[in-house]
Amino acid sequence: MLTLGIDIGSLSTDAVLINEKKEIVAYEVIATGASSKKACDKIFKQILDAAKLEAKDLDYIIATGYGRVKVPFANEVVTEITCHAKGANHFFPDARTVIDIGGQDSKAIKLDAKGNVLDFSMNDKCAAGTGRFLEVMARTLEIELDDMGELSLKGKDNVSISSLCTVFAESEVVSLIGADHKTPDICKALHISIAKRVSAQAKRVGLEETVVMTGGVAKNIGVVRELEKKLLCTIKIPKEPQIIGALGAAIIALENVNAATKKESVENTDDNKTSIANVQFDDDKMPKIGYFCTYTPVEIIRAAGYHPIRIKGSNNENGGAEELLCNNICSYIKTLTDEKLSGNLDHLEGIVFTNSCDGMRRLYDAWIRIDNGKKFNYFLDIPKNSDEASVQYFADVIQTFKEELENHFQLKIQNEDINTSISLYNGMRDKVTLFLQKQWNGYVGHSGYEIYTLLKKGINAVPEKFQDYVSTLTSLMKKIGDVPEKNSAPKLFVWGSILENEEIIRMIEDAGARVVSEDLCTGSRYFDKKVEITDNPYKSISERYLKRSPCSRMVDVFGRIKNIISLIERRAISGAIYHSLKFCDHTLYDYPLVKEEFERKHIPLLHINCDNSSNSEGQIKTRIQAFIEQLTA
Repeated sequence: MLTLGIDIGSLSTDAVLINEKKEIVAYEVIATGASSKKACDKIFKQILDAAKLEAKDLDYIIATGYGRVKVPFANEVVTEITCHAKGANHFFPDARTVIDIGGQDSKAIKLDAKGNVLDFSMNDKCAAGTGRFLEVMARTLEIELDDMGELSLKGKDNVSISSLCTVFAESEVVSLIGADHKTPDICKALHISIAKRVSAQAKRVGLEETVVMTGGVAKNIGVVRELEKKLLCTIKIPKEPQIIGALGAAIIALENVNAATKKESVENTDDNKTSIANVQFDDDKMPKIGYFCTYTPVEIIRAAGYHPIRIKGSNNENGGAEELLCNNICSYIKTLTDEKLSGNLDHLEGIVFTNSCDGMRRLYDAWIRIDNGKKFNYFLDIPKNSDEASVQYFADVIQTFKEELENHFQLKIQNEDINTSISLYNGMRDKVTLFLQKQWNGYVGHSGYEIYTLLKKGINAVPEKFQDYVSTLTSLMKKIGDVPEKNSAPKLFVWGSILENEEIIRMIEDAGARVVSEDLCTGSRYFDKKVEITDNPYKSISERYLKRSPCSRMVDVFGRIKNIISLIERRAISGAIYHSLKFCDHTLYDYPLVKEEFERKHIPLLHINCDNSSNSEGQIKTRIQAFIEQLTA
């Protein structure tokens, strides 16, 4: 029995062929070059020639690395995180932490005695502290890359490199050369800077001995020694650290050889079935008022005769926001500004802002300068607490908001109008809750991607039409037979920031999991909790918005985490994905507390920090796939 692992990295492509005893029959390492496809074809031919075999002699092939999807003859693809853990475990069964520094990224992996991934940390946003970083520095120093390690051992710790950015660090190295500092000293400083970054990464996953280092940079003895100093332990290095990812892939292929038919994605459905994610809702011909935050009381806007529309960010920034806003602001707010500047929101009669975050406050400042008083722009001051004083305060704010709508648009809003609007939205919330209850209880229904996409569209749909459609869906679910699904895919919970890019949900399900529940303001949370109809509609609305499932802008972070964990345990969910937008202060401030509590409860958690664009799609996919492989190990 023969299995093959191919690891296509940014700098090198590696292949390892093993037999049923997990003995290495042959291995090859070549430069990846400009084409991952050409590299995989080349190394495949080379290893077959080296072993005097033909393709038909191989029982199973697994591809890994960033170029894994470029291997057409692979039976399966597995992330390099899982493969490096499995490969390191083969040579060092006592390994509990793996540090992999490759061509363009670095990883710290925590694993168990069987080589299964328990946790991981990954730096894949830039080449800082990776093989590419060292390659550039060697070229700047006019030395061979392979000589850097030995040279640094002779160096003195009398200079420092303050920046790990490849571009800035190169500039520092040029300055040090100009100041006549010795090459060994500069090499040592470079290796110390790498060790600082990677050691911090390793400690984030909970450093535990024995520590093994893999990847091409493990051949650099200077980096290894500096890492040992930072971690206060001895690091074990395989004889050929560069092939560990490919070896792990070959071992996993051997384990899977009797299950060659890869499980179909849970997202796959009957080709003849129309996805509910594709349904379109007519938003009616009513004049529209836009808003951004789901703490905005839509009942008041509808009672005024306007259809409330939550404004969505786009997937790409065109740069216009940079002239009005600072750089360290989330992509959602930047794309909203771009939408405004491009004229795509001119059809709206007005906009309602909230004090949801500092970025939203800055957006309001920029917006009113652009409009120069021509449109209705209103700022709602929403409390961060939900006690009685806060409820009363927000009730007064809502009443003032109603009066401002009356004054600006020259109309009169009666309590009867507000209660009619409340009943309308309550009806929609009732229908959605019933529909989601069926989904949460595990009955045959739709994928998490379809559900989330539908709910996102439902936020802006006319309530009467949306609730009718959801009622039909619910009745169809009953007709299917109310038979619980027998799907062994891990069940996941998603929460955190605004999630405009629903493709992330699709990625999760394409990777082999199922999103069975979420707590997102752009999803189910919008439909959470009804408004009680009373003689004081302002206070009733206030109570509904402040006492429903809270987002990270609200102060009770510990209560929020407790409720989420309770929900996960109650529904027997396998793990959670915490999504945050870059520069979203609220969710990022909460994350250390979230992580600590989830670890205490032994609930697997993945944090993905991204923006609205698809630029980092590859990195996000790798993280998600590795997390799901961790759950299914």
